[in-house]
Amino acid sequence: MITVEPLEKRPELVPVCARWNFHEWGQEAGRTMQQTVDDFMAFLDPESQQKAFVALHAGIPSGLVLLIDNDLESHTHLAPWLASLYVAPPFRSKGIGRQLIAAAEEAARDQGHKALYLYTDKPSYYHEAGWLDREELSGENAGMTILNRTL
Repeated sequence: MITVEPLEKRPELVPVCARWNFHEWGQEAGRTMQQTVDDFMAFLDPESQQKAFVALHAGIPSGLVLLIDNDLESHTHLAPWLASLYVAPPFRSKGIGRQLIAAAEEAARDQGHKALYLYTDKPSYYHEAGWLDREELSGENAGMTILNRTL
């Protein structure tokens, strides 16, 4: 059975979520593991509009997604963003990514947002879930596409 919970309700999972995020994106961005853990600790604030969601497969942490104010410095006019969608390799192809996306979409909708944004080099995955291309990026983000979904 797969469940998705806000990280604020599962603070003991901060280390594993931070580790996934760091190894997928943080090292490349020049961040330290401690900076990543500190960032994830901020998701424990129940008053924050920014959220982290963790998927559990039979109680085992299996995936992560973030709902954040901004994920792309060149596009601060767009908000909020779905970011850091990650499913651990043993749990892929089980629908966990879709459930994580749905949790972030629901949270954004509950906050009163009318749209949600993301950027990726794998737009086809999101097209299957109803996301639409918004913009092809260039420069340092060449090969990436901004997508949006009406909520």
